[in-house]
Amino acid sequence: MHKLFVFLEKKRLARNGGEQMNTLLKVFKWLAIVYFGFIFLMLGISGFFAIEKAALGMGSPIQVISRYWMYYMVAEMIMRFALQKLPTASIKPLLVLPIPKLKIVKFYIGSSFVSAFNFVQLLFIIPFAIVCFTQGYSILGVLAWSIAVYLCICTMHFINILIESYKVVFIGVIGVFGSLAAIQYFDLFDSTAYTQYLLYSVYEYPVLILAYGGVLAMAIWMTIHYYVNNMYMDDLLKIKVEVGTTQEMKWLDRFGTYASFLKNDVRLIMRNKRARTTVLMSVLFMFYGFLVLRPGASGEYSTIMMIIVAFMVSGGFLMMFGQYVPSWDSSYYPLMMTQNITYKNYLKSKWLIIALGTAISMLGSLIYISTSLDLVYLIIATGVFNIGVNGYIVLLGGAYLKSPVDLTANKNVFGDKNAFNLRVMLISLPKMFLPIIVYYIGYMLYGFWGGFGMLVLTGIVGMFFQDAAFRYIEKIYKKEKYSTINAFKSK
Repeated sequence: MHKLFVFLEKKRLARNGGEQMNTLLKVFKWLAIVYFGFIFLMLGISGFFAIEKAALGMGSPIQVISRYWMYYMVAEMIMRFALQKLPTASIKPLLVLPIPKLKIVKFYIGSSFVSAFNFVQLLFIIPFAIVCFTQGYSILGVLAWSIAVYLCICTMHFINILIESYKVVFIGVIGVFGSLAAIQYFDLFDSTAYTQYLLYSVYEYPVLILAYGGVLAMAIWMTIHYYVNNMYMDDLLKIKVEVGTTQEMKWLDRFGTYASFLKNDVRLIMRNKRARTTVLMSVLFMFYGFLVLRPGASGEYSTIMMIIVAFMVSGGFLMMFGQYVPSWDSSYYPLMMTQNITYKNYLKSKWLIIALGTAISMLGSLIYISTSLDLVYLIIATGVFNIGVNGYIVLLGGAYLKSPVDLTANKNVFGDKNAFNLRVMLISLPKMFLPIIVYYIGYMLYGFWGGFGMLVLTGIVGMFFQDAAFRYIEKIYKKEKYSTINAFKSK
């Protein structure tokens, strides 16, 4: 039976052209796997000695890792939810055949486990365990602890499969652990002092590894049970009907000819799962500084890090929402092109909503007043730069982005594999590096305020030349019009 499933999967992939993944994307995918594999390997080899040298006062290296393991698990859950592409299966033809549903589910659930997300961590676990052996730690204890760590990773894989159907649990877990991290960050309560025993106890009492095996078995059983009980032909063919709501949004009428486009974008965000998730992720970018900013030996923050944080905070909405113009409208883009609509008005409306989102992010920068006032100034400066310069770059990249967006799904909010091509990447790179280059030009002339002024001045100049910018972008969109329509029709 498994040979039959494998044969059918090979035929499906052959018909899909290898899932339309081009050679260049495969190269980048494997480069990323090799890169992170190398990082895990280096951490596994040197992590033990680095923790000992740091003298954190939290016990042995195994205790330190056990202490912060829960945060790593939450971070991995988020990364899996956002980036891991689980295998898809065309099960409708199989349901009309005399094949038990349990066998179908077991095969596809098992095949989903073949992922770099489930094996790259072994490059850390195995070397770290070997180092622990050489340092005189209990062989049985280290072996049980290492297996428990990997069982946690395996369990996370099946939890990620179930998350799609139980998003409330996912949001609840993120909320709970996010609150614990914030409480610990502000030195109010350190929950890791107690949670470390959940993992470290396996080292002291290896028999407890059975509990971790039981949790994994429960996760596997829940996953299989859920899909077996919900895999019916009637459910697959059923059309989901939702109650529609209307919003007048008269406050947008002040934008004149652009009002109808802006209303459509606001409705898009309010009604569709993918758009709402994208906006939520852009809001989370506003807290990026709290994760990466650390004062140096002099008590001051690195200038380059502050610029990067400023760009991420002010440009979260620009990157998350702006990168999918015009893909957000892929479902009705061919129809829209038959209407009496000018590209200039369409693009200007997209630029306005990107500018509005960026302005809101700039206001949100006030949360960093207690961290660094200079950082607040930089966020405002890069926000102006993003509106006046990067807004055009994002729209220009959209002319070559011909990947339709599934508005009913919220997977891959950071980017879809079909949304990648070399031209889009080359056009998108300047939006990341230009703010840094422009800032340092002003910084070399007049210091911090010179860099601040150069960013603001460049953004304002870009706004004054928006007519010329839109004429050029409109020309590119017209050139790519029919290839874009064909791409959206073939989704």
